Amino acid sequence: MNKKIKMNVSILLACLMLTGGVTQVRSQAQEDEPTNPDEVTVQTTTNQLSSDFYRAVIIDGQYQIGASASSNNNLSSAANSRAFEEGLLRISKQVFPTEQYFMQEGQIIDEATMTSWLARESATNPEGLNPALPEEDAETQSSLEESLASEESVDPADDPEDVTEEGAEENEQIVTNVQSTPIYLSQVAEKNLMVETEEGFALGGIVLGLAMNSTYEYTDADGVIHEQEISVGEMRERGRQFANIIVGRLRNTEELRSVPIVVGIYRTAPSDEVVGGTYVLDGISREGNSVTDWTENNEYRIALPIIEASDQSDQYAYFDNFNNEIINFFPNLNGISGEALYIDGGLASLNVEIVSQFYKQTEITALTQHITDVSQRTLPEGVAIEIKVISDAGVEAYVGRPAGATQYQSHIFKK
Repeated sequence: MNKKIKMNVSILLACLMLTGGVTQVRSQAQEDEPTNPDEVTVQTTTNQLSSDFYRAVIIDGQYQIGASASSNNNLSSAANSRAFEEGLLRISKQVFPTEQYFMQEGQIIDEATMTSWLARESATNPEGLNPALPEEDAETQSSLEESLASEESVDPADDPEDVTEEGAEENEQIVTNVQSTPIYLSQVAEKNLMVETEEGFALGGIVLGLAMNSTYEYTDADGVIHEQEISVGEMRERGRQFANIIVGRLRNTEELRSVPIVVGIYRTAPSDEVVGGTYVLDGISREGNSVTDWTENNEYRIALPIIEASDQSDQYAYFDNFNNEIINFFPNLNGISGEALYIDGGLASLNVEIVSQFYKQTEITALTQHITDVSQRTLPEGVAIEIKVISDAGVEAYVGRPAGATQYQSHIFKK
């Protein structure tokens, strides 16, 4: 189905604004009527790759980029960005089935609002969700910013003391002694779930992901960098508070009073870890200004192979067997690494990267065929698996299967 629907621009724009969101998009009586300048076309992608994915809503022939969903620059690593997005879609599908809903990137929380919410609360930013600095630290920070601004306004050629780039970087690191006031919330992702009605498309639900820091790095007044761990308990409590505040703010818009809002609390992995974090909580607000029905998620990610021996090493023997068979067949490989996601004690997905020195198509073909053979013998059944063969030139080949499938699919990329 690729149904096109015409609607007034003013109605569409109202639907996209936090302070006047109209959740119902109405179609014109006839599709074949001439298009007016103030009308836009809404359609969905015709093909759905699988039941694991939502079909996308397209407006006027363009995919709508969301302010929050496309800005993961506050997350500490690419692995966190991927895990944050993947986990949020998994939570969304539990409430909003892909066969009944269409996906649109968040259009309700705009960029300015998002920036304000992610900042600290202050006199100039009362909407900030992260805690305000103590008064003395705020004064120190203000003085520092004024000092840096003064230094930037001076031409280094005319400055007798000549501030070097290295010195400027050191000054920028001196923030304040804020060990008692961490930044808890680093990112908010928004997804809009649309449903198709006889009158057009309507907003059927909102999914929010709250990325919470597991560690907080700060620099004291002496320029010493410290790292403070944020406990899981404190992170959960703060996450619930932030979820209720955000839901309450969204409910202030009359059109969003009864739209279901799902919230997931994501614990960000430290930046020095090669794997991403996981969602520790998720809940739903069907109406009202708070999130209820919180569910604790038992999830963890682990990097494979396990370097240090442990009592749990047998649990990951499947990867060691896979790794050994590949390396013994192709001894000149640069390395094999994996990221495994476990949910409720069982393996849910496995992503593997094999770094190859081979560039000849016959070599890549032989390696890909061997990977397929070994995967069928050694890797667990029923779970989603993605294996990429990578070289300096990029991705050379792919082997994988979706969850529940028994046969692997493979593809060799031609350069």
